[in-house]
Amino acid sequence: MRPAAVGLCVRVVHPDLDPALPMWGDAAEGWVSPALDWVGTLAAAGVPFTAGPDAVSDDGRGLLLLPDPDAVEVPVSPGRPVVVGPPPVGAQARLRVLAQALGALVVPDLRGVLLLRLDDPGAAVKCHLDWWKHGDVEPASGAALWDALGPEGAVSLFCCTGFVRDDGTVVDSRTERPDEWAELDEGVRRGAAVLECHGHTHMDPDTTAWAAAPDKHTADHWYRELWPPRLPAEPDVAAQEAVLRKWQDRAGPGTSLVAPGECWGTATVTAARRRGFALLNSWGVCRLQLPVPTWSRGISSPYLDEADPVHLSEGLPAVGYWHDRDMALHGERWAPAQLAAWKDCGAQRLWSFDRLATAYRTPVEAVLDAGEVRVVTRPATPLRVVLPD
Repeated sequence: MRPAAVGLCVRVVHPDLDPALPMWGDAAEGWVSPALDWVGTLAAAGVPFTAGPDAVSDDGRGLLLLPDPDAVEVPVSPGRPVVVGPPPVGAQARLRVLAQALGALVVPDLRGVLLLRLDDPGAAVKCHLDWWKHGDVEPASGAALWDALGPEGAVSLFCCTGFVRDDGTVVDSRTERPDEWAELDEGVRRGAAVLECHGHTHMDPDTTAWAAAPDKHTADHWYRELWPPRLPAEPDVAAQEAVLRKWQDRAGPGTSLVAPGECWGTATVTAARRRGFALLNSWGVCRLQLPVPTWSRGISSPYLDEADPVHLSEGLPAVGYWHDRDMALHGERWAPAQLAAWKDCGAQRLWSFDRLATAYRTPVEAVLDAGEVRVVTRPATPLRVVLPD
């Protein structure tokens, strides 16, 4: 009798995986429980999985992953692959454990991917915050970046669509800074750049209070839009949605969000999810459109001038981020030199965030049938087959 085909997917069951939570995991890769550690790696690597707190959340397909088998009772059918216990160290080891139990595993091929994140284009911070002030990025620097990306590379421009004048008036950034936007649009036209969301203005939404404040040009806290540090509680979901909607009305739907100054909370996560964003980057990457927004494990976000092969050593993407200020201060050779350094460290593909969103959007559906891997459904990105040792 021919053995049944095995679905190459994972079902995780643990009480920590409560679907009512606003998100799973930790943005800064701090300590999390073994269940969230496992799920964060599955999310980062694009492993097809579902997760939940009890046996009801297990549909019986694929591999059953029990981070703590004593924490929950799940019936297991004969012959079903099962992995128990906390994850080993490193994404590669974790994927090998799953492949060993299943016979194979198919995931998006994310090896050697450097996600490029350029922050602050269009924002007024460069004009108002004394210690951060800088001139414009010269057209030659923009052109040098587009050229350095090559025909296949692209950068995400995490930009702001509203410009705050000195009196607190908010105007369209494109109208206020046409030369800056002309250069950004040239990158988009060439296919080298994609607009993504860095908030509407980058600044405290109460721009009237900012304009009247004696420390308006010296205090960083005025330049944090989604959760201004002067507020004890994060603005509610509706307020956060309103900010994101302003950006989308001017720049398009976008796929990804970076909160100005990394100041955000769970209302930001919920609002971004409702507005259709796929990813939130804040050291790690949160996959917003999973059943519960889930933070990656193993994806890091070093500054672009901190190239190091350790960030790519586990077969997951890394985020290289920088600011338009770097290009304004250091000139046209700075960004290309950093990209070259990353290539020397193993970066083989330079991606904008929308490409990662595409890789994650359609889960891989594959089976192991009579010893052969058969892919039924796949994302529009190359795949990687992980085999047992």
